[in-house]
Amino acid sequence: MKDIPGYEGIYKFDTELNLVYSIKYNRYLKIRRYLKSSLNRGLYSISLYKNGKEKKYSIRQLSIICNPIENNNLVDIPNYDNYKFDTELEQVYNTQTDIYLKNCFSPDGYYLVGLNKNKIRTTYKIHQLVYIINNPTDDITGFEIDHIDGNRTNNKIENLRKATKSDNQSNRKTNKNNKLGIKNITKTKWNTYVFQLKKNKIKYEKTFKTLEEAIEHRDRVVLEKCGEFANLG
Repeated sequence: MKDIPGYEGIYKFDTELNLVYSIKYNRYLKIRRYLKSSLNRGLYSISLYKNGKEKKYSIRQLSIICNPIENNNLVDIPNYDNYKFDTELEQVYNTQTDIYLKNCFSPDGYYLVGLNKNKIRTTYKIHQLVYIINNPTDDITGFEIDHIDGNRTNNKIENLRKATKSDNQSNRKTNKNNKLGIKNITKTKWNTYVFQLKKNKIKYEKTFKTLEEAIEHRDRVVLEKCGEFANLG
């Protein structure tokens, strides 16, 4: 018999029989089979009461709650009591179902996962969760999480930093449509070279006769305006 967290002195869980024992009534409680959907077929549920409030659990949930997984890599995800984040696997673990959630790979190169709370599903990028669990008191509302090395699959905390949208864009690599292959510089039909940079909604632009002059100007302005987020391509 094991105490059920939150119900100490009221119920115990028999780990051999997978049954709930009521201390007050000195007997095992009846369980019932889920019938609502095919997803829950074969699972059994039970209602527990505390302070006049009822809460339903599956027997599997209670078994997991009373026999928590021993994994030092699992850390709390702020505002999500039913999930933990595995820092080694970089995956979310559902504490209620004893299942790791599968990461999806987005078309723009990020790993994603969906978390449910109060019947609302929210999609997070894995690098966002990594930053959040390492900085639980940091409010990132209105900010983005930037990959320092530009590799969107390198989600180690050492490679992540909070950034404004403008900062994040500053750290992007050379656009694939850039025919010169030199970031922030394009060649005109008059064989001149135009430097362009947009930072914090301010546009910087200047035309040069030679590519060398354009690059020298680009390097100086980008480093000055973008600081630690400067990326020369």
